[in-house]
Amino acid sequence: MSSDERIAHFLDQVCIHLYWPPYRARVRRELTDHILSRAEELHHSSGMSWDEAVSRALQSLGEPNELGRSLRHARFPLLYVMCVLLTGLIWAAIAGCLAYLLMLLTQLT
Repeated sequence: MSSDERIAHFLDQVCIHLYWPPYRARVRRELTDHILSRAEELHHSSGMSWDEAVSRALQSLGEPNELGRSLRHARFPLLYVMCVLLTGLIWAAIAGCLAYLLMLLTQLT
């Protein structure tokens, strides 16, 4: 497998855990830049081959599925999502009560 294929495979495994397409694209772009920069640094500073430098850069990021899950939880923590949903339900209840009161007021007059 070529170094480009290994990078693409790693990024695919990370991004499969990210559900929002703009966030997925941004993470993919940033990770690609990071991997290539690190590989270039290793290739030039320590004289290792490009394939070995790419392998080291990928290894330094850790296991791709774990990284993807961590990025998903960092972006959309469960507590935050629950608070947003609860806030939406509260506002919907307030709007429903106001609509009901307006309906009652129009019937009285």
